[in-house]
Amino acid sequence: MPTSGSERLGPDPRPLDQKFWDPQMQTMSRDERRAIQDERFRVVVRRVFERPVPLFKRKFSDAGISGPDDIKSVDDLVNIPTTIKDDLRKSEAGNPPVGDYRFTDLRDCIRIGTSTGTTGIPTLMLWTRHDIWVEYESAARWWWRIGYRPGQIITHAHPAYLYGGGVMLQGAYEYFGLLSIWVPPPDTDELAEQALRFWMRVKPDHPFMGFSTGRFWEVASKVGINAEDAGLNIPHMPGFGLGKGLPLMTAGAECYAYPSGPCGEMPGAHINEDWCVIQAIDPETGREVADGEWGNLTVTTFGRDNPLIRYDLEEAAALLREECTCGETTIRGLWGGRFKDLLSSQGKRFQVNELEKALRSIPDVAQPTLEYQVVKPKKEDAPLKIRVESTTTGDTADVARRARAAVNEELGIDTDVEVLARDALPRSGYKATRLVDD
Repeated sequence: MPTSGSERLGPDPRPLDQKFWDPQMQTMSRDERRAIQDERFRVVVRRVFERPVPLFKRKFSDAGISGPDDIKSVDDLVNIPTTIKDDLRKSEAGNPPVGDYRFTDLRDCIRIGTSTGTTGIPTLMLWTRHDIWVEYESAARWWWRIGYRPGQIITHAHPAYLYGGGVMLQGAYEYFGLLSIWVPPPDTDELAEQALRFWMRVKPDHPFMGFSTGRFWEVASKVGINAEDAGLNIPHMPGFGLGKGLPLMTAGAECYAYPSGPCGEMPGAHINEDWCVIQAIDPETGREVADGEWGNLTVTTFGRDNPLIRYDLEEAAALLREECTCGETTIRGLWGGRFKDLLSSQGKRFQVNELEKALRSIPDVAQPTLEYQVVKPKKEDAPLKIRVESTTTGDTADVARRARAAVNEELGIDTDVEVLARDALPRSGYKATRLVDD
């Protein structure tokens, strides 16, 4: 029996051949969207002074902004100091439990979580019902763009409980109308095999395990499961471009989990500009860099109960403003990795994922999955030390030679490659540690 609108948990249904999830917002003129941004940003600024929100009021004061009338539009963002994650940590430590940068009270929220803590002490995340709706609607635009439709089956292996990203992803899938199979991260071979065998019973239309994908492939090979029988064909993720840039799809769950998503027709990912302003800034000047150039990924959110202003994630981003052939009128963004993961060796600077690209060209180390570590260089002119596992059981000298050649061709640096047996390096069910101390 069909449910009424009041009983339906998700959004109103759309025609399956409709091109955009929210055609009105995604295809409106840039001038119209800019007016929405200006209005919503002024609301955020007014709340800073009226509530007040101490952390941001202090930053405004430091910049000579004495009241909401000093801010007219998003053009004025350049006059506001940035906020980094360490500011949030200090705010929470000095004003426990949730800090003095919140726009809502703890008990007005319905969900709390934490970041993973991979870059330091985890920060707390708070969402009201409206904030969650903004995230779910944002995610729906992304998935609709790349061909997902309600009624399909999806899977993921994000951590659960207080980790904010896992429950957000699960809820967004359910809101969209997907049957979501949430399995544990493959911290052990047994957990990975359990998931694989379940997927053989209920095969996903779209596998998405994020950081964990390689672990499932590896365990499938170990236990004799054909990964494709479990639905583990590696999905094509459209929107990769500019050589080294990935589609900009997240700004951290503490800020905005789903700010953008790729369309597949042009490089980059379309940004949900009605709910945020994303900038690529020069950290020295605070001003935006030229389009297509790398700057610090800096996000301002609005239209939600818990916004952030000029939040610098200290990650690389580049923006693309030319019109996209898909018909969506929003600007697009590329993500270039965390600046803390930027390596410097022999006069070259590069991200670990650029080195990984070279290693993946060597079948002996790339199959069934690529497992490697890079030792943080202590001497600029010394060969970069890499440890990598290989399926080769005999002489590994040729594998090391080919790996060195591949990295040299890709990055122009010399390496010292140590080839290890399979299972020699530690495994992670979620985010593997690739950069290690010697």
